Amino acid sequence: MIDELLVSATPFGVRTAAIAGGKVVAFKIESAHAPILLENIYLAAEGRRGGAAHFVAIGKEQNAFLEKTGGANPGSNPLVQVTRAAWRGKAPRVSAEIALAGRYMVFFPQTTGASVARRIGDTAERERLLALARRIAGDGSGGGVTIRSAAEAAPDDAILAEAARHRQYWSELSAKHATVSAPALLAPGPGLAERQMRDILPPGARIVTDDRAMLARLAAYAAEWTPGFSQRLELAEGALFERHDAMGALDSALAPEVPLAGGGRLTIEPTQALTAIDIDTGVRAGARDRVLRSACGEAVIAAAREIRLRNLAGLIVIDFPRLDAADAGQALMADMQAQMKGDPVPHKVAAISASGLMEITRQRGDAPILEALTEPVDGGFGGRRWRLDALAFDIAQAARLQVQAGARAVTLCVAPALAEYFNQVSGDREDTAYAALGTWLRAGVTLREEPGQRREDWAIETA
Repeated sequence: MIDELLVSATPFGVRTAAIAGGKVVAFKIESAHAPILLENIYLAAEGRRGGAAHFVAIGKEQNAFLEKTGGANPGSNPLVQVTRAAWRGKAPRVSAEIALAGRYMVFFPQTTGASVARRIGDTAERERLLALARRIAGDGSGGGVTIRSAAEAAPDDAILAEAARHRQYWSELSAKHATVSAPALLAPGPGLAERQMRDILPPGARIVTDDRAMLARLAAYAAEWTPGFSQRLELAEGALFERHDAMGALDSALAPEVPLAGGGRLTIEPTQALTAIDIDTGVRAGARDRVLRSACGEAVIAAAREIRLRNLAGLIVIDFPRLDAADAGQALMADMQAQMKGDPVPHKVAAISASGLMEITRQRGDAPILEALTEPVDGGFGGRRWRLDALAFDIAQAARLQVQAGARAVTLCVAPALAEYFNQVSGDREDTAYAALGTWLRAGVTLREEPGQRREDWAIETA
């Protein structure tokens, strides 16, 4: 169970580390340069069609794939919500069926019905919550309701209050809908840290951030949607990811190989279509089946941990050694299902073949950390390199530590590519990215380009 969430924020993005028992169990990363857009609601304009594919425009230069639903045709200017972020060159996916998620429920303003999350197993509690969901859905105001697992043991008043907030929010959104022209953003979804506070943290968890603006954001969101966390927010100075060795865990999670205690290793390789995990158990050929089975059990634990830690998504194929026992494959599947039971991201351990290939599907949401921090090098088999926005985040963090230590001004000594990135206009403001960094730091910032320097070899000088 997660007991702490570290939230590090700079003008260039947000990085989070979920902590359980003193160890990092999951990283999530979002770049300000390429925001995820999840749960954003747009008034869309008609886009191109190609065969059965239907695209809509959600911005001047942004198209999205419109999911097919069982409802009526959404029309030429549909109201849509982002359900899956852009993925490996593919457009984001949107749905015309709006779902407003809160801590205790998901409210569907355009449909009807009442249901309760399957994870709530207690019969009496399910009956209580289902009766409450039917009361909310049938009160004459319209809308369908699915009660979430976080509502287990929550008082009726808290759940009813959230339902009222959802209806008020939808009323305000509907009024705004009538005043804008497509394509237009009607309402941004919650940010990365807010979504995690809402969706995955148990009531007793605390949230620690190193940024005052982020603390204010989280406090405002908690006050409206997760009031139980209002008193569990903390501001920390210093290198936040030094806690629980989160930085070391992040470095390890970017490595392609994971050593196993028994002498074997996992090799994790993302491709365009899937993520492959090859298992070398370290057990020599001819070893007894029980020895190999024990090594595979160790590999199951490690693979499940890395899937969540690295935020792997889509189709994941794990290549296990072939075991002779007739029930060995099913036993491995049962082990994997047990290890992934606590993963809050929807997933399915789908199948395992006679040759030992196990298939797992895991819902795509936030980008895997390897893709969030690195990019392929152009020119074929050149490997990967750090993304400019990821390096800018690291530089901002390092500069903040210098300012906290007493520096009044900093000079960023960077490669030409990074200098160009810092000289870009930042977001909707008219200042450059490095000027915005100075405002955030409340210190002077100077940019110095170093010709011939690699992008990773940046430095900071202080005054």
